[in-house]
This record gives sequence, C-alpha cells and structure tokens, in this order.
Amino acid sequence: MFDLTEGQQRTRERIRAFAESEIAPLAASMDRAGDFPRELLRAMFQNGLMSILVPAAYGGRGAPMLDYVTAVEEVARADASSALVMSIHSSLVTALLSEFASDSMKEAYLPRLAEKSVGAFALTDENPSSPTKALETGRAFVANGTKMYITNGPVADIVLLFAVTGEVEVEKGGKTTKRDEVSALLLEAPSEGLTRSSAGTKLGLSAAPVGRLVFKDVSIPADRLVGERGAGFRMAMRALDGGRIAAAAMGVGIGQAALDAATAYARTRVTQGQPISRFQAVQLMVAEASTRLEAARALTYQAASMADRGEPITKVAAQAKLFASETASFVASKALQVHGGSGVVRDLHAVERYFRDARVLEIIEGTSEIQKLVVAGQELRG
Repeated sequence: MFDLTEGQQRTRERIRAFAESEIAPLAASMDRAGDFPRELLRAMFQNGLMSILVPAAYGGRGAPMLDYVTAVEEVARADASSALVMSIHSSLVTALLSEFASDSMKEAYLPRLAEKSVGAFALTDENPSSPTKALETGRAFVANGTKMYITNGPVADIVLLFAVTGEVEVEKGGKTTKRDEVSALLLEAPSEGLTRSSAGTKLGLSAAPVGRLVFKDVSIPADRLVGERGAGFRMAMRALDGGRIAAAAMGVGIGQAALDAATAYARTRVTQGQPISRFQAVQLMVAEASTRLEAARALTYQAASMADRGEPITKVAAQAKLFASETASFVASKALQVHGGSGVVRDLHAVERYFRDARVLEIIEGTSEIQKLVVAGQELRG
C-alpha cells in the first residue's frame, strides 16, 4: 500500500469531509432527477476540487497526480457523477491546456477554469464516418458537425473541440496517402451556431451532464488553436492517459462505497438470531471484494506515481482503468448480493446506484476491450 505524506492525508481528509457533508446527501436525489445542481458545482470550485491540476501560477494547486487521484476517489465514494464532472474538467481539459496551450491562452483561460468555468472535452463524433470539421477561412476556423456523449457538454463554459482541419500526406508501405489532420480548438459556450442538448436518461452516472453538441458554422478565432495544428489526436491520447487514471480512481471510490455499505448492512441485518456477518457465505463475498479493491487501489496509485515521476503511463493507465472499473462492478455486485432483495429497491439502499454507476464506468473513457487492446499493443511492440 502506498504511504501518503501527512499533507496528502490531511488533504484527503478535508476532501472526504466535504464530500460526505456536501455531496453525499444530494447523491440520491441527483441520480433520480438526472440533474447536476449549479450550486454544487460552485461549492466544488470554492473548495478547490476543480483546480487541483491547474498550475499554481494560474490560480490552482498544481498538485501531483497522486494527490489528485485520492481526491477523485473520495468524491466518487460520495457520488460518482460528481467525480466524473470533476475528472473530465481536470484530467482532460485543464491538464491538456496546462501542457500544450500557449502562454497567452493559459493566462486567459486557466484562471477561469480554476475559479468558476466548467470545461468539456469534445472528442467523440456522433458519426465517425462523418467527423466534425473546422476549416480555416481567413482568421478563423469554421466548425460543422456533431459531437456526442460529451460529459459536461450541456453546461460547459469552455469547450475543447477536436476537429478535422484539413488533410495531410503520409507515406505508408512505399505509398503516399492522405489522412485527416485533427487539431484542437478552444471555444467559449454559448457560441453562435452551437446547439447543446442532453444525451438522454442514462443507466448510471445519471446526474453527470452528458450531451450532444451540434456545430453549424461556428466561428472559432485562429488564435484559439491549442498546440500545433494537426497535433490534436496526439494531445487527446496523452490527455486520455491521465483521464484513465482518474477513471480508475473513480472505480476505487465506487468500490469502497459499495464495500462500506455491504459491511455496515451485514453487521446490522439480523436473521436466524444473528447478524448475517457471521455467515460464511457473506464473509467470503466481503473478503474477495476487499482483496480486489485493495489491488485496484494499489495499481491506480502506482499509475499516478509513475505519472508524477514523468514515466510512460499509457500501459499502466489502461491496466488501472480496466482493473479498477471491473473491480468496482464486482464489488458492487457482491454488495448488492449481501443486501438481498432490499438492495434492488432504489429508495432503501444506495448499492443499486453503485452497481449502475460501476457498470457505466466500464464503458466510458474507453471500454474494457479498448483498454485490453492498449495493454496488448504496449506489450507486443517490437
């Protein structure tokens, strides 16, 4: 197990206290309503949850990745939807801008992202065979297309858009072919020509605002190009490495909440004159859930520590996301089993929400199958 410093422990305890007092009491009602309150977003900003990865020079904490994943874990333990909102904003938007944006762009946007502006990462196209395009016309790029399943999209103040900005020639197998040139562009929302809507009711992570973004002749000034033209895909993949570590931390948090619920219920639920915690069948489920959860936490912290040391993380990030998300589903399933019939009643216990949230976590930030392909590709590289 990783030993956190005293400072890291204090920060973790502070975030746990905030999550337990301000987020957890709202989790069930947010899940039922499928809505994320603006008041909670403001509280998350005010308590520094949204600025952990923003460099100190721009108003954030500039904290190490290990500090960040423990924060995501504690928020997910209270409510996974809140952790997802925080993770997309931080891991994918503020982290990418901190690394790749120009100094002037950092000065213009990072303080806002640290203080009050919500970020969205618009990568996934509704129709991959017809990707969003942003063609340069004079001093602006004009975007047309549709992005889908964009977390924070419906409420974001700042959108990081990945779009095709042209074509480039590449040589492969002795032949010259053309491929799409993908670039990253920053735009403020609302913007003229940008229409936003909800993606609909979700199985899990229901309160997180996930939506559809339609771009129709949206003009984006040319100086809002992030990094080099044509480097969008490479930057997105780098950001997703960090995002997968955060997703793994979400899995650990969901799993811990489910395990806590299972053990508390087992100690208090009495049948045949004794608490069910004394039954071997329950003990075996708790033991396996606890063991897998500790392994997932160790792998997640290892990935974060490697990121802090500047080591390559593509493989370990995928491993952590794969194992932690599937572990969260396993632990939540066992917690549901311990609760029996009462566990499937939404108004009685939170374990059914943990079960649904964990299942969705196996899909977002890259499915388990994609994570396996990433790991295999890294292992089999010549």
